[in-house]
Parts: sequence; structure tokens; C-alpha cells
Amino acid sequence: MPDDIVVSGGGSSAVATSELFTQAQQLDLVHVRLAACLEQLAAVDRIVTSGELRAADAPLSAVAAEQDLDDAAVLIARAGRRAAQLKSALEKSAESYGLVERSATRLSQELAARFGWLFGMMLPTIAIWLLPAIVGVTGGLAAWLALMPESSRKALLTALPEWFRKNSAGLSDPRTVQLVRLLVMSADDIGGGVLHLPADLVHVLGDEGLGILGVTTSSAVVVGAASKGGALIESPVAVRSGSTVATTVPSTFEERAGRLPRGDAQVRIDRYEQAGGPARYEVYISGTRDFSLVPDDQPWDMTSNLNSMAGGESGSYRAVEEAMRLEGIDANSPVVFNGHSQGGLIAAQLAGSGDYNTKGVFTLGAPAAQIDVPASIPWVAVEHSDDLVPALAGNWQGSDPVLVRREVFADRPVSTDVVFPAHQLEAYRETARLIDESHEQRLVRSGGEFAEFGAGSTKAESTLYSAERVGRRDD
Repeated sequence: MPDDIVVSGGGSSAVATSELFTQAQQLDLVHVRLAACLEQLAAVDRIVTSGELRAADAPLSAVAAEQDLDDAAVLIARAGRRAAQLKSALEKSAESYGLVERSATRLSQELAARFGWLFGMMLPTIAIWLLPAIVGVTGGLAAWLALMPESSRKALLTALPEWFRKNSAGLSDPRTVQLVRLLVMSADDIGGGVLHLPADLVHVLGDEGLGILGVTTSSAVVVGAASKGGALIESPVAVRSGSTVATTVPSTFEERAGRLPRGDAQVRIDRYEQAGGPARYEVYISGTRDFSLVPDDQPWDMTSNLNSMAGGESGSYRAVEEAMRLEGIDANSPVVFNGHSQGGLIAAQLAGSGDYNTKGVFTLGAPAAQIDVPASIPWVAVEHSDDLVPALAGNWQGSDPVLVRREVFADRPVSTDVVFPAHQLEAYRETARLIDESHEQRLVRSGGEFAEFGAGSTKAESTLYSAERVGRRDD
């Protein structure tokens, strides 16, 4: 079902659909109400006993009513016990599923790591075997492109994104997403195999062991190699603010998703004035705007993406910090971070940096699984199981947010309007609406914590901030 959201994390081992948790809560409510009914019946039954009725030579109907009260008490007690048993069974099933899911994730990661190391060991040999074919095919393609008219080459390059868009179903398959997640997690193992390091050493240093090697170090290698060729090189950024307008305090996750910037601005900061207290702030950070590997004017690009995942301070990260400084946010200012895609990655990094008085994090489709955020900070992370982007960060490692997952195209054809349809902000906004409608305890608690953040504000204002890269090598 496309409206089923699966909830996990947040300090609980239970993993199940929001509907299952809601049913468990309803059974608990039934148990409580039946217990109350049983107490009321007992109180009525205590007023007049069977012995008193017989002594008073009461009508047969009164004696029958007394018997009916006793029968009703037995049935209500039995129904109450049954409701409690069903609730316990549902909760145990969710906990068992969570245990199985974690075990399966761990096992698949272990197997992928071992196969990755073995593939890395064999890669030089495989490359030698395939070298003639690779040279032949590459040379043939190069010659074909060289002989092709300029107009045809441009048409081909234009047609490639179109081809990926029309064939987006394969990229949106949850099995593809899971495969990418495992490949990302085993990248360090492949590297260890290529270097002929002992398998056990790679295992101990990798994600399955001490975590010294992993997605972050693999990303750092990619960034370092690409920078040699002039790609993925960071640069200074300049930030400018727009006009400030009046706004309201959001009360739902759907409202927060709807406030993420979409136009020229990449950052929105809402300021809430508090009577007798410091101002509070909500920072909204947009997703990637430019998918080129060579930096242009746009800081929300692949250069920022890869540098952020490599653990560095990307241009987009520095731009958000500058926007916060211009807004007057300091280390003591209470702040909530919201972000989609790359914006969610930055939001998690800012919360995990310890440089700010973070009161909450809300991320949508963010490759943030490797970011450490203190458990004391409420974090609701939303991922679509048919969205490839969050999988680029691998499995969740250091943090334990309230994790909400949903398959957008579970019962309908995958959209071909864009390459990654499940990653679109509108799809995540719909999931945010489902979160708001859920009665699952972790989501209700988190919703209350986020809603309380701006409660009692006397004034709310919003400012958009735009950033661009400056001082690039070709400037």
C-alpha cells in the first residue's frame, strides 16, 4: 500500500507499519475501557447481593438481572484479557520483525563486504583479461563520436538524460536501491582487496568493525582523485539575504516540508520572537540544484554533495552557516534544522557539529545515514524505499533517528517525468502528511516536540537567503 509508512528507530527495537502500531494502541484503549466497565459493574453488583434478593423474596426478574451482571462481568474480563493479549502479540511481532530486519541487514552487509574484498583482490586480473575488449570498445566509441557531426553529438548528449528519465523504473526499484546501499557499504572492502590488505584487517577497520574505514573515507578518496582532474574542487561562497516577511509558526511536518526553498534561494530562516526569552529559529535547506561534477556558480552541486559525504565542510554547508550568522543565530540560539536531499545532509551535519543549540532535525530523502547526531536531539528522518539518493549513504550506523520509510510506487507505475521520481519533494511532502495523520507513539511524541518549539511566539518572520560560489579558478 502506498499509504503505509514503516516506523523504526528512535530508541525502540520495534519495526512495523504505522497502522500496526495504531491497532496496538487501540487494543490498549479497549483494554482500559473494558477494565473501567468491569469496575462499574462490580460497583453496581456490590449494592445488592444475591443473598439480599433471596431474603427479600425479590421477583425472579431481579434475580435474573443479578445473574446477568455476573455473566457480563465474566465476559468483559475475558474480552479485556484478550485485548491485552492481542496488543502484546502485535508489539512482540513488531519487535521480532525489527530483530529480523537488523539481523538481515547485518548479514547482507557482512556478505557484501566479503564479496567486495574478493572482487577487489581479483580486479587487477579481471582488468587484464578485459583490457583488450575495453580498449577496443572505448576506441571504437571514441572514433565513432569523433566522426559524428557536431549537431549529432549534441543531440546524443541531450538524449541520454531523456533515456534515463524514460527508464526510471529500474532506478526506482527497491531492490536496486538496496543493491546500491550494499555496494556503497562495501566500497572500502573493494579498495582493501585492490591493495591486497588482509580480509580480517579490512573487516576490523571497516563499517562492520571499528568504522575507521567506510562511506566517508570512500567518498574522500573519490573527491581526492577527482580534484586531480579539476573536478569536485571547493571554493569560497557569498551569501545575500532577501526581504523579510511575516509568517506563521508551523504545526505539522507537512508544513515544514512545504517551506523548503524551491526558487533561486537555497535557504529559508524563520525567526520566532518569544516573550521573556531568546528568539528561536527554524532553518530550511533545499536539495541539490546542479548535478555537474565541475563547480559553477551554484554551491548546491555535486561538489558540495561529495565533499559533505567525505566529511568536509562543503560550499553549501558554509553558505548555510553564513546565512545563520547574518540572521543573528549564535551557539546559544535555539534552532531546528529542516532539509531535503543535500539540504537534509547539511541539516544533520549542523546538528551533529555541536556548534549550535539544536532542538530538532527533520530530513527528507537525505544521504545522512553516516552522520552522528546526539540521541538527545529529536530527529525524524524520512526515506522512500524506492528513492536511490538516501541509499548513497549506506546503512544507518551512528545515529538512531525516528526513521520513516514508504514505497511511493508500491501499487502504481513509476513516473517517467523525472529520473528519480520518488526523490521529488512533492512525494516527500505527501509522506510528511501521512506522518502527521499517524497515531504511532514515536511520531506523535516527535510531532509534539517540534510543534512545541515555536509555541507561544509573539511574532514570526521569514527571510530567504541565496548563495553563489566566488573565487573559482576560472574567475
